Amino acid sequence: MIRQRLRKFTILGASLGAAITFFIAGIIFWGGFHTVVEATNTMQFCTSCHEMQWVHAEYEDRPHYKNPTGVGATCSNCHVPDAWGPKMVRKVVASRELWHKALGSINTEEKFEAKRLALAERVWRSMLRTDSRECRNCHDWTAMDLEKQPARAAREHARGFEQGQTCIECHQGIAHKLPEDWDESPVWAQAEPREPVAALDRGDPVLEPEPEVVADGEAVTAGDLASGLDWSNVPEVEIILFLTGQASIEWIQDGSQHGGGRAFGMGDRCIWCHTGEEVDIGRLVTTGEKLETMDLGDKRGHVPMTVQTAFDDDYLYMRFRWEAAEHAPLPFVDGGRMDPDNPMKLTVSFADDRVDMADRAGCWASCHHDSPYMPDAPDAETLAASELAERLDLSRGVTKYLSESRTNIEIRGRRGAARGGWDKLRDEAEIEDLMRRGVYLDLARYKSGNGGHTESGYILDERHFADTEAVVFSASEDNGVWTVYMTRALRPGSEGDKPLSTDGKYNIAIALHDDYSASRFHHISWQYGLAFDAEIPGDFDDDMVELNATRISR
Repeated sequence: MIRQRLRKFTILGASLGAAITFFIAGIIFWGGFHTVVEATNTMQFCTSCHEMQWVHAEYEDRPHYKNPTGVGATCSNCHVPDAWGPKMVRKVVASRELWHKALGSINTEEKFEAKRLALAERVWRSMLRTDSRECRNCHDWTAMDLEKQPARAAREHARGFEQGQTCIECHQGIAHKLPEDWDESPVWAQAEPREPVAALDRGDPVLEPEPEVVADGEAVTAGDLASGLDWSNVPEVEIILFLTGQASIEWIQDGSQHGGGRAFGMGDRCIWCHTGEEVDIGRLVTTGEKLETMDLGDKRGHVPMTVQTAFDDDYLYMRFRWEAAEHAPLPFVDGGRMDPDNPMKLTVSFADDRVDMADRAGCWASCHHDSPYMPDAPDAETLAASELAERLDLSRGVTKYLSESRTNIEIRGRRGAARGGWDKLRDEAEIEDLMRRGVYLDLARYKSGNGGHTESGYILDERHFADTEAVVFSASEDNGVWTVYMTRALRPGSEGDKPLSTDGKYNIAIALHDDYSASRFHHISWQYGLAFDAEIPGDFDDDMVELNATRISR
């Protein structure tokens, strides 16, 4: 009786028993289908093909595999959508990979590398089209607490949010190695701003700024006034100088080598992203883990220093103090001392915003990849044979120079091209015009050997040094602590000595050749903003000035 009644009860034309059977079968089918689909999303499945072995190996060196939080991402987290519809579309599209598996399209690492760019472009286009949908499954703008992020990340994320950017526009190569010449891909050709291009074609010299106003007459005499001042009421600024290894200005701009290349190209100062990292950078260099190929022995990677800055109507005064180090011979130098005559050299550089990149990198703007001991330094034979030997002092290799003085600077070194531009010197008239308009980096240097000696100079087509009366240094070492005083005329009145206005803001950087070092083996500071008793914020933004000189009376 009950069985007959159940047969009479129907659902969409089917008996209740048949409906229950279909329902259970559907559950089994769906469960099986879902299980199979999910099995194809596992890391084990994704890396089971021979073609994925080298891809998996490079992924294991990336932060999505292993990181301090222990929260990683598998292949499917990045390459398979969560939503059912897009997931099924992706699975159907992925089926063509079986065809290429059969064809052996990328069954060797050489074949894969040949197609790496095309494969990457396919993923980039997809992520641009979907607004980096898979990234946002884990990373959400609205959930980011920028105040708790490192300064570099917070600044870039805030900018990206304001500009409506999507994750992949900045994070190419975060899980896999970037293809060669990746930023020349048509995918990014129309995207602005992008990473710096391989060669910086400077074109014709810029007509601005106006000629620099230099005081007439002889250079202003600056006696050793700073050492006699009362410094007790002048604030101390704690800074850390550090080794930079082979990190040239080309390296800084190369987004494939330096993750901050894009931010630097958009105007960010190095100090904004890297303050607090000086000790770590120095350690990476001295251990040879990054940016250095020479054995530096026991040379210290960083030097803490205190800086005090004061001024009056005529002079800028500075006091520098730091601890001397135990002698650490450099293994690649006979006797261990590159400059045996000078236990220490201290250089202070000044520039205004007429110098490209000095507002972000300070004197780093003059450090190139073709300088001595750098990877693309030309050999002595090449230098001697160059017609530029008549215009430049190449006796000790290529000195520092500004990019403005060259017609072309190679940034990336693609296709074997040497990075830098030492041999692309502008003609003499253009160099003279740049100098007239104040496009140069002013230097003041103290050499501690033979009782001490002060030099003043500038960098434009090359580095120039000469004796000076506009700058005076004095120094002493007491109980293992160096103290150096600098007195500098605000209006030197001599070529190459930057006139300083107490209403202005300048870019200043400090370089220390300690322990008889020379060439690029010195510690440097970030670029700092120098102002004169300015109201901060007010006269200048509070993230633009680190050295605000105190007005004093003598």
